[in-house]
Amino acid sequence: MASASQLQVVTELSPPYQTQLNDEVSGTATKLVRTLLSKSGLSATINMYPWARAYQKALSEPNTLIYSIAKTDERMELFHWLLPVVHYKFGLVALRERHDLQNIALDEVSNFTLAVQRNDVAHKWALDSGLEEGKQLIICSDIGCSWKLLLNKKVDFIVESPELIAGMLVQYEQNTSAATHVVAIPELDITGYLAANINIEPSILKALQLAIKNHSSELIVSNQKGR
Repeated sequence: MASASQLQVVTELSPPYQTQLNDEVSGTATKLVRTLLSKSGLSATINMYPWARAYQKALSEPNTLIYSIAKTDERMELFHWLLPVVHYKFGLVALRERHDLQNIALDEVSNFTLAVQRNDVAHKWALDSGLEEGKQLIICSDIGCSWKLLLNKKVDFIVESPELIAGMLVQYEQNTSAATHVVAIPELDITGYLAANINIEPSILKALQLAIKNHSSELIVSNQKGR
């Protein structure tokens, strides 16, 4: 069995999938990860970080798992891709009171300001869409930073999945109707995975892969449509 000192799991805040409850990381995606660890006979610490830090730890620290991370072409060879844990349908989100933003098209996004998380899939999408860092594009370390910028009216949009909006607004003691999904981003209709550092110990990787094979029916992502 891998001990907690050998294996760590990192994630970011993303209710209801990854939440913090009584100083413990919780949420539906977390439950799936804990089930896999149990079926694998592994113990691990699960810690929540800003996305940029979680991603860097997963890249640089060998016995590290990360969720929920999108499997992109750029990341394909950087990790072992273990298990789908959630499905995201990201789009542009604005304050509901911004009536001028409710009917824009995606090809207009470069006319507005947008906050995204560093090294997130939305970061690359924004750059590919012609937004420039320091001009229309503000880079945050985590989703909380992006939400604060939106709620404080420092940016026009953030990128979020519709079913995550209410949970994030509750985090900031806002009315759950204060923000709204404006337009979907087809390129960011993605599956979030549990992935492992490419240099994870072979015995740990084998235990995880064997548990996935033997307990697939218990590790299927339930009706989690969204991020």
